[in-house]
Amino acid sequence: MVMPMQIPHSSQLIVKVAFRNVRRNWRHSVAALATLAVGFLALALFQGYIEEFLRSQLDVIYSRIMIGEVMVQKKGAGTRQARINPEKYRINEKEQQFLDRWIVENSASVKTNVRTLLLVGMAHMGGSSAQMILWGHDVPEGRIARRKWTWNTWAGHPLRESEPSGTVLALGLGEILGCTATSEDPVLDPVTAAPLPIERPFHCKQSSLMLTVTSGHGRTNALEADVVGLTRAGSRDFDEHLLWVPLRFAQDLASTRAVSQYMIVLHRPSDGPKMRAALRTALKQAGIELEVVDWIDTEGADLLRRGIDLLTVFRGLVFIVILIIAGAAVLTTMMKTVRERTREIGTLRSLGYLRRHILALFAVEAAMLAILAGGIGLLCSVLCTLAINASTITYKGGLLADAIPLRVGYSLSAYSWGFLFLSFVAVVAALLAASGVTRMRIAEALSDG
Repeated sequence: MVMPMQIPHSSQLIVKVAFRNVRRNWRHSVAALATLAVGFLALALFQGYIEEFLRSQLDVIYSRIMIGEVMVQKKGAGTRQARINPEKYRINEKEQQFLDRWIVENSASVKTNVRTLLLVGMAHMGGSSAQMILWGHDVPEGRIARRKWTWNTWAGHPLRESEPSGTVLALGLGEILGCTATSEDPVLDPVTAAPLPIERPFHCKQSSLMLTVTSGHGRTNALEADVVGLTRAGSRDFDEHLLWVPLRFAQDLASTRAVSQYMIVLHRPSDGPKMRAALRTALKQAGIELEVVDWIDTEGADLLRRGIDLLTVFRGLVFIVILIIAGAAVLTTMMKTVRERTREIGTLRSLGYLRRHILALFAVEAAMLAILAGGIGLLCSVLCTLAINASTITYKGGLLADAIPLRVGYSLSAYSWGFLFLSFVAVVAALLAASGVTRMRIAEALSDG
């Protein structure tokens, strides 16, 4: 029969004395608690802000551009040659039929698929002209792929099936051509950071504009489109060039039934790698040369990837700086707290406490303070996060055209690492300070004043 292990009496006594000392030396305890809690709060808020910023911006980009977990395009579609001769790098009707069949066969996993056709040309309105990037896409499927951005306009309304020649202009392009939003009401929902579904007024010097592109046969094609809305393009550069039209309108303008790409949105984003592999296999067996990729790995996402890499490095450097500052503050506070109790240590030694008992006593005290400070820091972090997220503060960020809501996420990794690191520093600091004092002679420690 195995007897349960009993905690030695000396260990129990050390824990009791440590708990009593934490309460008795409350001034020192409060100073240590404040230092630990503030360090924890700084780590948690910074990490939470960075993680939420990355998550929210990726969510906005994926929603706005109607990005799916599975992207299908012609091989080489992202190369310079494809930009010079885009007609050769489009998905033809036969390839579309195969993809449509595969999507139907996997309908249990597929939420929707959006076909897009990208064209470059000119937009003209009442004597004003501007270079445009025309984005034709399936309208009803696009609404599903936009997730929270179903309503994606700052003025007017999104594209509708009942308006086959409708177009939504980016705000910068609209200003060049003579279309401006006339309402100053708030556009973005402070909670979702997506446009509120309200049809706001706008004014154009003409209700329609002429769009011209060069077809693959060397001809210049032109069609008239009706402006139904204005929106932000996300990037300041694209904001002066982008416009959106229904896919069939774009195909008629380019005299083609081909598309540039398929975006397949899944019910479970985590199924992306599996579904991409399955589609690659199916295409290979059918002898069709199409590229199946994750959009984040394409040339079109190069700027985003570089931005994420830069932000990751920045986050790491600032996180280290905060750790060093918080750690140094905790170390200084704990060492000062222990050294001010030199006479107490001398008294304990005169009562028979061994050096290892005193070191254990201060280590337990530091651990108790760290646990309590972690709880206080966690509570303060949650309350500050709630207050910041409810404040509806916005700010401009880099190349982004839109104001970004200031939001902080709940970072479990920051909570864990912050607590472990600061606890470790507190215990080490207590041991270092106590170690030096316990080496003093008892008489010398008792006479310390």
